[in-house]
Amino acid sequence: MLIQSDKTAIVFNMLDLTSRKVSPIFYICYMMQHIYPIIILLKRLGIIMLLFTFCRILFLAFSIDYFNADTIGEWLFIFIHGLRFDISALLYLNLPFVFLHILPLKARSNRAYQKATFILFTVVTTLLLFANLSDVTYFDFTFKRATSDSLIMFALGGDFIHLLPSLILDFWYLILIWIALIVLGNRLYKGIKVDLGLLAKQRSLMMNGAILAIGIALVIIGGRGGLQYKPIGIIDAGNNISSQNMALVLNTPFSIMTTFGKEELRPPSYFNKEELNAIYSPLPIHAYKGSFSDSLPTNVIIIILESFSSEYSAFFNNSEIGYTPFLDSLAANSLAFSNCFANGKKSIEAIPSILASLPTLMNNPYITSVYAGNRLEGLAALLSRKNYSSAFYHGGSNGTMGYDAFTSVAGFEKYMGRTEYGNEGDYDGKWGIYDEEFFNFFLENIKEQKEPFFNCIATLSSHHPYSIPDKYSDRFEKGTLDIHQSLGYADFALRRFFEEASKTDWYNRTLFVITADHTENSKDPYYVGRAGMYDIPLLFFKPNSDLKGLSSRVTQHIDIMPSILDFIGYEEEYIAFGQSVFNNNEGYSVNFLNEIYQLYLGDYMLQFDREKSVALFNYQADGALKNNLLEEEKEGALELETKLKAIIQSYNERLTSNQLTVK
Repeated sequence: MLIQSDKTAIVFNMLDLTSRKVSPIFYICYMMQHIYPIIILLKRLGIIMLLFTFCRILFLAFSIDYFNADTIGEWLFIFIHGLRFDISALLYLNLPFVFLHILPLKARSNRAYQKATFILFTVVTTLLLFANLSDVTYFDFTFKRATSDSLIMFALGGDFIHLLPSLILDFWYLILIWIALIVLGNRLYKGIKVDLGLLAKQRSLMMNGAILAIGIALVIIGGRGGLQYKPIGIIDAGNNISSQNMALVLNTPFSIMTTFGKEELRPPSYFNKEELNAIYSPLPIHAYKGSFSDSLPTNVIIIILESFSSEYSAFFNNSEIGYTPFLDSLAANSLAFSNCFANGKKSIEAIPSILASLPTLMNNPYITSVYAGNRLEGLAALLSRKNYSSAFYHGGSNGTMGYDAFTSVAGFEKYMGRTEYGNEGDYDGKWGIYDEEFFNFFLENIKEQKEPFFNCIATLSSHHPYSIPDKYSDRFEKGTLDIHQSLGYADFALRRFFEEASKTDWYNRTLFVITADHTENSKDPYYVGRAGMYDIPLLFFKPNSDLKGLSSRVTQHIDIMPSILDFIGYEEEYIAFGQSVFNNNEGYSVNFLNEIYQLYLGDYMLQFDREKSVALFNYQADGALKNNLLEEEKEGALELETKLKAIIQSYNERLTSNQLTVK
């Protein structure tokens, strides 16, 4: 720690403030002497601001294809706008450090005291930099800054510990940058010279009180993000910029801090009860079909493919280039949907959407939220009333992302994971059992299962770090993205499963529903944007049936449960936020990210921030979402906004009042 001599104090002591001829400059110097602790504090906090800005530049560099700005001025505005959130995070998360500077303690002039502040600075800054840099790569998977739910997810199942070695190997350069920034911060800190003599000078009670008051005022104003009525939150990052760029404005410590412990929803009052039910209700009333079913009960298998974005499929992307040839061939013989959108960006969000028609329209995934204890009737529970046996299969470590607990609540009789598989020789060393081997395990267990059955299997080999068995290292095309080779393997495993399943006696009596949990990283402007980043395959396949065709109807994860129930002729009432793809209603999709709700309806996508619509796009014609039509098509925007408000209100009311079942 560099400590300055008492020269500054000598200059101040030479001042004779009783003289009437003292220059105003001397009064300024005199005041600066008394607020010297605050000056030192601001200089030291300025170091963190500099490091945050460097992290934002790095964040932009790694995800430049996602963000969009047409001019240097727009980029500059984003960075300046981001300073407000940086100040808020560093002040709130450095409160002990701040008070060590502004409290009127004589110990401030002690070298040991200054050493303690340096250690505190290093520890906190190290953690803040780690959070910011982790999102440099994590953002490519979620397209949002990490929030408090990310911490809970890392704790579930112990996968983070298993993945840590591979993460270090894959992102070694970020660790080096992290260390370099810590060293830089420490050197800049030590470069700020501190005059212990000035800190030791006796001050009046009034001046000490003034310093404390000024410091507290700076913390309150800076932490709140200004003098506005409410403290800033994630939603304020969207002020005067597109929702696409909100993550660049934010910083990860701020996102985690502002979402921590704030899981509870507040139901809005957009409509009264009668109006709400007239616009939207999650209590389906169908003309129950069952017309596709034969005389025997239909078995049901849902296959959730890890990270299978529509972009990777030649069939669903309407392209000559694809990495999923078997999925494409299966889709050509199925009822397939070219406009299906996931209800979330994470696997942990997909499971409740697919298996219970329950989207995640809040910051925390349902599984880790305070509402996870609500009474719930998932698809397995409803089918059990029709004497279906059921099992959920996932080759990951038992407990991963809370799947085992949720599937039990949702009505599954069995959970079959890595523990039940029982052969660590097929463990990929990262996430779980390789897809091909786990599909074989799945098939063997079905042989012993009572019909009719409902099973769901979620694959994992196409999850980062995209591990495939060594014996196939040269078999599948590597493509242009890291995920492409693992997609080839996962598609091959799917092919092998269907080849073997087709030899069984239950095959022709089974409805297969195949979709993806979420999308993965991309370079295509449409799939990087807020519309295409949710675009996934969805197909319904039943051997030897007329269930065929390619539909452009807008669909979503939460449509899967009511569609299956409609298909088999389920007559009872149940709660589903989606709707059957077999009805004649207009399809739609809804999702939520960075405090912005999105509703897809027809060719349009509306973005809404709880209080007002912020953008309307024709995403079919304008995939990159460059042309905001909100002012041009007010009537159409109002129609979408009305429906979206009703969905939000119904969702919030039912979760907060524990009304996710009919009774």
